[in-house]
Amino acid sequence: MLIDSITATLLLAADETSFFTSLLANIGIWTKVALGIGFVIFVHELGHFAAAKTFGVKCEKFYVGFDVPIRIGPIKFPRTLGKFTYGETEYGIGNIPLGGYVKMLGQDDDPRKLEEENERIRVETGDEDAEAQLDPRSYPAQPVWQRMIIISAGVVMNVITGVMF
Repeated sequence: MLIDSITATLLLAADETSFFTSLLANIGIWTKVALGIGFVIFVHELGHFAAAKTFGVKCEKFYVGFDVPIRIGPIKFPRTLGKFTYGETEYGIGNIPLGGYVKMLGQDDDPRKLEEENERIRVETGDEDAEAQLDPRSYPAQPVWQRMIIISAGVVMNVITGVMF
């Protein structure tokens, strides 16, 4: 009886050890997957960012992850895990790690804010008869071929990175 009790205790301890070992291994795998996806997103957005800067487009934000406000009842979560400003660009890591983005001057994907964004990039010419012009550093003011390169640069960077690896 005593031997059966000791054997059962040892088997239970072995099961607990294998559970924790398995849990740690799974956490390690998921951490590696998250870091890998984060790296791919970073490289993709870096392609857009580098192309935009090359053509003189003002980039207001460079984020890995989305910085959306999250509120659950009275609890308000921070929009970012960290951010800093260097030059004219705010760099950061958003609270939702499902993507990333580069916010260029004049670019807004929300149709509700389109008119507000269009007003923000207009430059007054001083002549009341003339129509206001677009800020030359805004994304819509760039020629079509430059906008195509800026948009395609993310995918090109992913292909280059894939070939390198």
